[in-house]
Amino acid sequence: MSHLHHIVPKHMGGTDDPDNLIELSVEDHAEAHKKLFEEHGHWQDYLAWQGLSKIIPREKLISMVQSEAAKERLRMFGNPWSGVKSVNNFSINEEFRKQVSILANTPEAIAKKKITMAKNKHQQGSNNSQYGTCWVTHPEFGNKKIKIEMLNEFLSLGYSRGRVMVVN
Repeated sequence: MSHLHHIVPKHMGGTDDPDNLIELSVEDHAEAHKKLFEEHGHWQDYLAWQGLSKIIPREKLISMVQSEAAKERLRMFGNPWSGVKSVNNFSINEEFRKQVSILANTPEAIAKKKITMAKNKHQQGSNNSQYGTCWVTHPEFGNKKIKIEMLNEFLSLGYSRGRVMVVN
């Protein structure tokens, strides 16, 4: 069995251009990624080498790829739940918001949303477990999720509408 190997890996800017592809045996493919890892130290090459050599089981390999990709996403964009605003933060970066909006309105994205909404119909409107609830907060007692019918009662007890997130 043979594999197509990117001479310059995609994670290093390589393309699918035929000039950048070479056919290798599985063993040679593993060896190529081992050499790339030893030379450049990229996790992608390490995992490709380990996976192709069957040193790491497939399930563990998938878990490691997901973990490394998440770490890279954090390095690039920061933690979206930290409360720290960054240039990649959707709420403050107008250019990023425009790009996301364009991507979300492509025919492919719209078709995918329709399929998802049809599949998740049971979670829509009054069928959603959070329907009819809201968050209130109190300086002394903190956040509380309540039924919307109870809102006026909680407001009269010194709560305010909304949830306060504290960043340490």
